[in-house]
Amino acid sequence: MAAESRLDRLEDSRFKEIKRLKKKHVPHRLHWYLEEDYFSEELLGIYRSEVEQLRRISDEAFYLFQRATDKIIAEHKLGELGIPLSFQKCIEHSWKNKNKHPFLYGRFDINGGLKSDYGRIIEFNADTCSTLPETLLWQPLQLEQLKGNPQSFNTLKFDIKDALSNLKSYLGKDKPVFLGTSFGYIEDKENVNCIIDIAYEAGYKPFYSDLEHVVFSDEGVFHQIGDEYEDVDVLFKMIPWDWMFNDEPELAHILSDLILNDKVVVLNPPYTAIWQNKKFLAYITQNFPNNILAETYLNKEPSLYNYVQKPVYGRLGENISIEAMGNSEAKSKGDFGHQDMVFQKFYPLNKDEEDYFYQIGMFYTSRASAINLRTQESKIITDDCEFMSHFII
Repeated sequence: MAAESRLDRLEDSRFKEIKRLKKKHVPHRLHWYLEEDYFSEELLGIYRSEVEQLRRISDEAFYLFQRATDKIIAEHKLGELGIPLSFQKCIEHSWKNKNKHPFLYGRFDINGGLKSDYGRIIEFNADTCSTLPETLLWQPLQLEQLKGNPQSFNTLKFDIKDALSNLKSYLGKDKPVFLGTSFGYIEDKENVNCIIDIAYEAGYKPFYSDLEHVVFSDEGVFHQIGDEYEDVDVLFKMIPWDWMFNDEPELAHILSDLILNDKVVVLNPPYTAIWQNKKFLAYITQNFPNNILAETYLNKEPSLYNYVQKPVYGRLGENISIEAMGNSEAKSKGDFGHQDMVFQKFYPLNKDEEDYFYQIGMFYTSRASAINLRTQESKIITDDCEFMSHFII
């Protein structure tokens, strides 16, 4: 790889350190994170011009994703992404009826984007996107500790609430039942509970239940309260669509039929299984050449001297390898090594003077909604990273 100049690194003057927040001053939703020693006690300054660039490339990326979705559905090529035929009709239905099946939120992961680097989007966490408690609750708390009148780029809560309010108007009920569900891991539950809190403010009747306790039938999705079963209008899941149609096809079939018959709305909607799929990035590279997304291919192209190999539905930075001129630069372990792989042109992360790397996340709703940062002493950002808040310089 090209020699790196220390002038390209993030300046120490960008960082501001604050006192560690005590547990009693932190919302209960964040207590588990505090125990994991996950939050950085520094904030990174981002220039307004950098924020505007990150907003612009995110807007352009979302436009590309929509255009490419129109095309791949019109051409009946969802099978090329490995999406089963049994689930394709559900995806097409939700896409053609987006008002009733709105995209709630996701996060673009961006390499570069600070200093003189032009950011490139490497993937779209569009299905089961996490880091909600960190972005919605922790960032504002840390920002309050800075002197003056600091600002961050973060309208995520208001934008999610707006989307849920718009959906409520289509449901035609005074207090629609909103059920959040996950596999039951504490981090997943806290992410779901953040959405449940917003749903309550938007006028829903919200509940939480682990997936194993949710009732799925031909008549609908039901939540048990005592001896009664309540019909669910909106199901928010921290459960991947790809897990359903690959590992639990019966559940995917039931939900597909319910969605096609307008008996439940599921968020994020079925078409996000396209956006989460990294083969879709290769489809965009082939059909919509651009300088926004990292160039992605289904096979290792001869022109790819520096590239990243990653699983199609991988998460948490697992089973990724970075190759430079035929040599391995970095590699991560994980549970997704059995999946098909894509090959993506390597774009480096920003780095500071102490050799920490920074991954920018841009939450997206109907617009760019919030920036967050994860940092680690590794070229691959994994579940062992730290979360870092930001402020606008």
